[in-house]
Amino acid sequence: MINLWKKEDLNVLSEYPKEVVENVDNIINILDESYGYNRKLTDDGGYVCIIEDIKEVENLKSNILKGLVEEFSDVIYEDEVNTYNSTLYLLSSDYSVTVISKNEETEYLFK
Repeated sequence: MINLWKKEDLNVLSEYPKEVVENVDNIINILDESYGYNRKLTDDGGYVCIIEDIKEVENLKSNILKGLVEEFSDVIYEDEVNTYNSTLYLLSSDYSVTVISKNEETEYLFK
């Protein structure tokens, strides 16, 4: 699981499709403009969570997302093998988690 809330952290996504990186960058821009550029993970605004396997989905669902329903979800990249989704969860009025997942991780997230 990769948690991102600062632009300088985007370099950890070098193996991801350009469209996924651009989506994460856009979300971080919105959070920065709304909540400040020097935020910490626990500060108002929230963060982007990149899910890389089913066990991470299980952990996320039983802890951070427990009892929550997604606000919206959208396909942000698709090719012959992978479909990446961006799904927004509101934890409070000033804190959100956007989950980036693909394929079976996305299916499990919505169960």
